Amino acid sequence: MALLSYTVTLGATATQVTSATVFAECVRLESEAGNALVKFGGSAVSAASYAGSVVADTATASNAVILGPVKAGAIALHDLYLLGTAAQKVHVAVIS
Repeated sequence: MALLSYTVTLGATATQVTSATVFAECVRLESEAGNALVKFGGSAVSAASYAGSVVADTATASNAVILGPVKAGAIALHDLYLLGTAAQKVHVAVIS
């Protein structure tokens, strides 16, 4: 197992977490303080169609969303997309 981390800068459209082929058993999504709501899902994620959302952190608390743990390699990180306000950042921690 390995711990990987990514800082994803959101684009104007859905942004892929990574283009590398990465399979994970646990993923943690954390939206920086001050961000707008970030939605996550597959490549077709939209404001109306999404798997879940991440509320921005506050000055005193993390509002991270955790996916898993699941069977090793069950989450294809390269198939995970984020949608929010362009230029805002989301931190992603992965156990693969």
